Amino acid sequence: MTPKTGSPRGDVSGKGADKKPSAKAPDVNGALRRAYESTVDEAIPQSLLDLLGKLD
Repeated sequence: MTPKTGSPRGDVSGKGADKKPSAKAPDVNGALRRAYESTVDEAIPQSLLDLLGKLD
């Protein structure tokens, strides 16, 4: 429940309930997915690995 309304977060009734995602939504979703995937694929810098090694 949200503090202001007391309704569950998944509730889609009320204003905007019948709105469909805009045409730009897939573009944003795809851009975020590509950004996430490229970040996951990045190599961990050696300096960070060295710092992590000092914790052991």
